[in-house]
Amino acid sequence: MVDNPLQAFQLVRRLAVDWDFVKRAMKSDDWNPIRRLISDYRQLMPNHDDLQGAAMALVRLQDTYRLNMSDMARGSILGLPQGTKLSARDLLYLGKQSFTAGYYAHAISWLEEALARAHDEGNRTASVAEVRAFYTAAVDMHDKLFDRTDLDVKDYDTFGHPVRGNGSTAVLLGRTQVFRLGEELTPHEEQNNYMALCRGERLISAEEESKLLCRLDNRGHPYLLLRPLKIEERSRSPYVVLYHDLLTEAQTDLLKQIAEPKLARSMVQAGKGSEVVSVSRTSQNAWVGPHDHPLMTKVYRLVEFVTGLSTDVDSEHAEVVQIANYGMGGHYTPHHDYLLVDKDPEEMKYVHPKELDAGDRTATLMFYLSDVTRGGATVFPKVGASVWPRRGSAVFWYNLKQNGKENPQTLHGACPVAVGSKWVANFWIREKGQLFRRRCALDPEL
Repeated sequence: MVDNPLQAFQLVRRLAVDWDFVKRAMKSDDWNPIRRLISDYRQLMPNHDDLQGAAMALVRLQDTYRLNMSDMARGSILGLPQGTKLSARDLLYLGKQSFTAGYYAHAISWLEEALARAHDEGNRTASVAEVRAFYTAAVDMHDKLFDRTDLDVKDYDTFGHPVRGNGSTAVLLGRTQVFRLGEELTPHEEQNNYMALCRGERLISAEEESKLLCRLDNRGHPYLLLRPLKIEERSRSPYVVLYHDLLTEAQTDLLKQIAEPKLARSMVQAGKGSEVVSVSRTSQNAWVGPHDHPLMTKVYRLVEFVTGLSTDVDSEHAEVVQIANYGMGGHYTPHHDYLLVDKDPEEMKYVHPKELDAGDRTATLMFYLSDVTRGGATVFPKVGASVWPRRGSAVFWYNLKQNGKENPQTLHGACPVAVGSKWVANFWIREKGQLFRRRCALDPEL
């Protein structure tokens, strides 16, 4: 069920909302034992915050993949029937959450669907009058943006024109997007590139793509002589490669089993050395070291063979592995993996001395531990590169240049999981221990 975003949303709604109705319906003293039992289990069930998160996951999917809302309401996502239809009450809730988050155009579209569904249902789950009141408020707020002279309406989620008196709202924004690549992109351009790559759009020319090669390589290493690496280049600058078939299905299954008991909501770095839960990254993760299971020792050694870099965790040459699960709508907005080189002096005061000794994250190797039915790509908005999950494969890139400076071109993000579930294992390799494995280039700018 969690692989189906529509069913997952409805399950969370039932557990977060409907259980309270059941409890309130048990007014007789004879029901007290069951009321207490419901209260006990209620602590383990999703709450209203979880319901809001599930709703925004659907909004995010629609926004990123430009999903047809009528198809979603009927239970289809990216051409895959989900066997679940959204009720007028579901659509009304999605419209409300979109409005609250500032997605005004999306809110209007969800509420239009809710109006149609309420009429078809005969006001069974939500009345036409109730939906129309919210629809009118959303249209008013949307159209007022066009009257404001102190802002650029293009910076907001609107249609290309006011809704009242302008007919259909079928096409968002009403303008053609122009995509630009390069290091100096605005946040808006980075986000547009991110979403376009998530949809599978090609942002580089056919000529540039033709220069990306596939090859076999044994690295001159005995371990790889009989099973050479299957390498697929995804970008030349920065150098991003996909290694196919590094892990077996049995190994990927075992890695997930090792991680599952330890999974917790993913955190991101905040100021003064702290970590917080963030809507920019919606996943669960677990940290697994080389001594936690015999398989981990083998995988660390494999990463060392593949990259040519030291992965000795005990000597702080690499971090313990982060195994992450992205479920319904799970994503990670564009970010860099390096930790230190872009911090200002004030932020550096809060970095632990052990972190400074280990150096920055010089490279990232990320295993895909599952296939993903729809969505879930890893994309690089500044260079137009994308990598689609394939179980057992791994994507690799250097976060730092050979001179030790950050490479801003490595900005990358995890696209929302539309259908299915995505598992990855992140290996972050530090500067310490790589002195003679990745030497400085003769050109000081590299």
